[in-house]
Amino acid sequence: MLGQVPRVDRDVTIHDYTPGQAIPPMVRDPRTGKVVVNELKRYVKPYTMVTDQPTITLAANAISDPIPMLIDNKGHFEVYSAFFTSQRAEGFTVKLFDAKGRPILMNREVHVGTIASGGGVNTGQEVFTATTSAGRPFVWPESFFMNSEENGTMIVAQFRNLSSSQNVIRFGLHGLRWYHLHAPDRIAQRIERIYRDKVRTMPFFYTTEQRIVLTGSGTASEDMRFTDEAWTEWVKSMRVSTGRFNCRIIEKASRKRFMEIEVRDTLVFGNGEFPFLMWEPVLFEPNYKLTFELTDLSGSSNTIWITLGCRKILSDPQETQLARPGTSWGGE
Repeated sequence: MLGQVPRVDRDVTIHDYTPGQAIPPMVRDPRTGKVVVNELKRYVKPYTMVTDQPTITLAANAISDPIPMLIDNKGHFEVYSAFFTSQRAEGFTVKLFDAKGRPILMNREVHVGTIASGGGVNTGQEVFTATTSAGRPFVWPESFFMNSEENGTMIVAQFRNLSSSQNVIRFGLHGLRWYHLHAPDRIAQRIERIYRDKVRTMPFFYTTEQRIVLTGSGTASEDMRFTDEAWTEWVKSMRVSTGRFNCRIIEKASRKRFMEIEVRDTLVFGNGEFPFLMWEPVLFEPNYKLTFELTDLSGSSNTIWITLGCRKILSDPQETQLARPGTSWGGE
């Protein structure tokens, strides 16, 4: 068992929890220097939350009724990744919101293939089949913490079939259950401290304000606006499209460009199984806008779904002003 403990100096403590990492089974006690079992791990389990109807049948081009995704109140749930299956290659869109109808994880509907694994990708060096979902998880840019004691036991999902034929779909969210109610007081308090550290950040998926459909060899310019209650950090880039296209991304207010000329989509965007990871995540003020200049390369009608995997950074309740003093918020 001692071989499972990373080698550290005597004065260094192995953290019992690091966001985004597996909880270590053993830690070094900072008081005694001895290696001990990490009690926190006993009360944290992997968990998958699915829709109330595990298998959903959508008629051609149909929009589903709002479908709840529920957990009980026995412990918090921290979402790290998403998975789906779709009978039809066109897939479907997803919108996640709370019980009051407010969007909580995206500004409007996004293509499921941009925020979840399951679309299938052929790489030329396949170990998994192209339709494998769980084998290539899409890790969200930030985990989403559902507090089971603060009306956080439900996400409502709505799906739209993008196929002109009937489509049978599945959608699930995977992460950790924090069983604080079963834990002794000391561990329960530690879990609550971890949750409190998460309240200022959350994942959010932004897409363009309008659906993008390019005519054959046509061009378009579409905006994407970040919401006004938080700073936004752009971490990952994904797209699903019916054809290839070129893209140039520009900051609306400053006119700063992320590339001098339009770049082929395969060099700028990944998908829900292999997202494009920004070398340096970009931080934007509230209410900022990006412009996407697009040119079709397919010669046919081209439907494009662009999604940016982002992290929202919310204001501290103790702060009186989120923006820097003397500066304006956002774009035009």
